[in-house]
Amino acid sequence: MRFIVLRHQEEEGLGTIGEWLKSNGHSYFYVNLFAKQRPPANALMAYDALVSMGGPMSVNDDSELMNTSLALTADFVQANRPVLGVCLGAQAIAKVAGGRITQSAFELGFDRVSPVAAHRFFQAGKLECADWDVFQWHGENFSLPIGAEHLFSGSAVVNQGFTFKNAVGLQFHNELSLEWYTMWYESLRHKFENMDKLAPPSPDMPFASLKKNLFALLNTWQREWS
Repeated sequence: MRFIVLRHQEEEGLGTIGEWLKSNGHSYFYVNLFAKQRPPANALMAYDALVSMGGPMSVNDDSELMNTSLALTADFVQANRPVLGVCLGAQAIAKVAGGRITQSAFELGFDRVSPVAAHRFFQAGKLECADWDVFQWHGENFSLPIGAEHLFSGSAVVNQGFTFKNAVGLQFHNELSLEWYTMWYESLRHKFENMDKLAPPSPDMPFASLKKNLFALLNTWQREWS
């Protein structure tokens, strides 16, 4: 399948999601919205699925970048195409599906979230129902749109993941590898406030767990729409 990927800032690419796409025979094309690139007018014809990555802006911003991102997300969600949203991308899915995006507790760093056992992804052994290691970096959060299924919950911020039609929204960043985390630590911690909680990179950080759980989720998601 052909994936179109919305990139809202230079430092937030696919991470290990790119590995998963390649290993499953999918291709992908970046649209670098931060560099004023725009999706092709025939995106729904040219691409089968969408990935929307994170960024420091708000989905409530009235900007060309955000309006472009939301419009394409809405097109793919309404067409019932596979859509994966990470952090800002998850909030975009929620917004175009009728949810609200509001200020939340500021979460930064490694944490754990809990699967919602009633979700179909965790039924009949499709996906292991155990707490996940995750990496958080957000100050806003989504409400669950009507028709969405709650996928993950957290202690400080309850709504950590959901599905809606063929879309999956994840508030957290499990696509991070040691390489990507190191780049974030070196290039982003001086750009934003409240970054003192960001710990120096270490091989002891749970990157293997982040990747293992993410790939298991993406495999389950793929079986739902393939």
